[in-house]
Amino acid sequence: MSRHRIILLCLLFLLPAVAAAQGLPSIQMEDGLDAGEARAAVLRGEILSLDRILDILRKDFPGEIVEIQLELEDGILIYEFDILSPDGRLNEIEIEAATGRVLEVEEEDNE
Repeated sequence: MSRHRIILLCLLFLLPAVAAAQGLPSIQMEDGLDAGEARAAVLRGEILSLDRILDILRKDFPGEIVEIQLELEDGILIYEFDILSPDGRLNEIEIEAATGRVLEVEEEDNE
């Protein structure tokens, strides 16, 4: 195994620790997905890394991320975020994992 590949694999396994240190919730995998499959998809260039998706998200949606899910919907991997905005609203934002395109923004009921 090449040195580059070993370093890359080490970094992938450290990402959850970095996310925890940044105060991010852990990612919930849906529809039979697992973290290994998600990492492999990032390595193959099929989806963007969580860091890249977070950069896209934070540009337009400030606030505290309270939940992150990675779901498979109609054959498309989608990151779903619940964000508590600075004004106290809970928003659900869906972002296509492959492109970073925002698919849906929905304000959750506060009930």
